[in-house]
Amino acid sequence: DRAGLHHFCFRARERADVDAVYRHLVGELHAHIVHPPEEGSFAPGYYSVLFEDPDGVRVEVNHVPGKGHFGAGGRLGPGGEGPADRYL
Repeated sequence: DRAGLHHFCFRARERADVDAVYRHLVGELHAHIVHPPEEGSFAPGYYSVLFEDPDGVRVEVNHVPGKGHFGAGGRLGPGGEGPADRYL
């Protein structure tokens, strides 16, 4: 309930990249995992891992196929539920 950075995200090219990051986080860094790689409903095909850095800042690595939110069927794409006209 404080103002400031909640988390930041890196977009991976492939789902396998998300899995590789997770293996490194657990096996080498012993990072605090908020959630392991999982499917999400944020965008079509969304797949992500979420962890915290030593200061408690959450870092996400995700893969979203294609254009994600901006593609057909995406929240911000043509015909989507979001305000695509303001973001494109």
